[in-house]
Amino acid sequence: MGAGNTYHVTVERQDGVRARASSRGHTLTLGIRRGDPTAGLNATETLMASLGACLITNITSLADRMHLQVDGVRVEIDADRRDEPPGIVQIRYCLLLESSEPPDRLEKLHRLAVKWGTVVNTLLSGLALQGEMVQSR
Repeated sequence: MGAGNTYHVTVERQDGVRARASSRGHTLTLGIRRGDPTAGLNATETLMASLGACLITNITSLADRMHLQVDGVRVEIDADRRDEPPGIVQIRYCLLLESSEPPDRLEKLHRLAVKWGTVVNTLLSGLALQGEMVQSR
């Protein structure tokens, strides 16, 4: 396994309905009240958005490298949740590319975007999750 990057994100509750995620000077408001969609994306939607951002990042970068003209990129994502124990059991996406490039070149672009996607590969293979609780006063 080669050397990689380490990412750091801090998520802090702002009030009873919102949390703020921050990293590298950027912030994202998240909804944290179950069943209340008014405060922002919930945790599951944020995971799904991360998948979309991963794919779009790679499509954008790889299209440049492959000298492909891609005028628009959109990812539509759906997920199915299991209640007991809570978890996402399936995620489906549709990658919509606005381009006049040949379909075989766009399929190759899609395959490479998946192959080199950090979030995509994490979701495909799972990961080792570690956590601890530290009490502060």
